[in-house]
Amino acid sequence: MYYKQNEITLLYNKQRELDRKTLATAHAVCTKINRQEIHSVRVSVTLFYILIEKLGGDPKSIVDKSQPFYQRELRGKELSNYGWYMMIMNHPKLLKAPIALYHGKAVLCTSSNDVLKLN
Repeated sequence: MYYKQNEITLLYNKQRELDRKTLATAHAVCTKINRQEIHSVRVSVTLFYILIEKLGGDPKSIVDKSQPFYQRELRGKELSNYGWYMMIMNHPKLLKAPIALYHGKAVLCTSSNDVLKLN
């Protein structure tokens, strides 16, 4: 894993339509995209911590709490940042939406156009 500020780093789940649309829209912002597809690559802990810090420091904010696994196993539990990292890596559906990082700014993309906020 590497992180360069002059390219978009996108943490996404290729199995979701929103994430694929966000990837396509990201090409309008920058031609260089560091794709971190959570099923294909092992996202580094360092990158995860950078993303969380840029989004305000709460890893629970990127977790989709409507997922059955969350409701059954995690609801009401407090985990460390590393604990949330491991949960998301082992259960990719927990990632609420794609996260884009560019020039030191990060955005949780709840719509494919949210990635344009990085420009």
